Amino acid sequence: MGMTYTNLGSTGLLVSRLCFGTMTFGKSQWKLGGVDQKLADEMVNTVIDNGINFFDTADVYSAGQSEEILGKALGSKRQNVVIATKVRGRVGIGHNDAGLSRRHIFDAIDKSLKRLGTDYVDLYQVHGWDAFTPLEETMNALGDIVTAGKVRYIGFSNYAAWQAALSLGISERLSIARFQTAQMHYSLLCRDIEHEIVPLCLNKGIGILPWSPLSGGFLSGKYKKDSDPAAGTRIGDRGMWFPPFDKELGFKVVDALHSIGSQIKATPSQISLAWLFKKPGVTSIIIGARNMDQLQDNLKSMNVKLDEPSFNKLEELTAPKPLYPGWMISFQGQDRLPK
Repeated sequence: MGMTYTNLGSTGLLVSRLCFGTMTFGKSQWKLGGVDQKLADEMVNTVIDNGINFFDTADVYSAGQSEEILGKALGSKRQNVVIATKVRGRVGIGHNDAGLSRRHIFDAIDKSLKRLGTDYVDLYQVHGWDAFTPLEETMNALGDIVTAGKVRYIGFSNYAAWQAALSLGISERLSIARFQTAQMHYSLLCRDIEHEIVPLCLNKGIGILPWSPLSGGFLSGKYKKDSDPAAGTRIGDRGMWFPPFDKELGFKVVDALHSIGSQIKATPSQISLAWLFKKPGVTSIIIGARNMDQLQDNLKSMNVKLDEPSFNKLEELTAPKPLYPGWMISFQGQDRLPK
């Protein structure tokens, strides 16, 4: 089947359905990857050869090394790809070296551009909520760097639905750039965004970019219930704490993935990604890798055809518990359905 492409949110920009995330590039403060320049070059060339044109990073990944390594790995290929990075996290010891103030956004974008070796980034994402900065200040600053040509589009990450909705309202009222994407944690073991974020995104034409679609690598199926994680694996090095999930459910899901995989000749990772491809609102799934074997395995997910019985089995097994007022809205809405 090969790579397919879709619009980024409500824009005319086309991006691959898989996005290559580079959190593993550099000496991560979170014990993630440690991919050096040589391996990064090989990975970047491989994903481009496989049709990926979308790359995601952040200024806080490996204290800026991720951006630097990605920029060097892309080199002259930069004009043919879409680069996304983020702002919000702490990148220095000063009081203003974090957050979403006008000062920090202006400072952070210039430093990211320098590290990436480019004149602009295609997608600039706020990495999380900043309760200490007025939302109007943040949205105006983002609008100004779009107007200045340093950024093409903007998005949010790790926002609650009400925070995203307020931001969209400000953008509409001021006629400035609005959020086009939502980079959120979304996987078989974390479907929380289906309560509020997914409906908002579908209503507003915002593209969902799932991060950690394999729940920190757990859905690769390589971890066993009755044995400790091996050293050199993400969970073995960092522990099974982030992103959080129900471990009992997790092992049930892995068993189901192995069962489905034996029938359709696919790995648990590939099936987990194939499930996400079928979810409403998902634009591009962010995959990462610590080595080439992991990367090659994830790339093959584009060729996995998940049939309806298998999809429904996973849907039922991992369905999020209804929350109020969601269940009340659904209940009351029954009398409005067409007869």
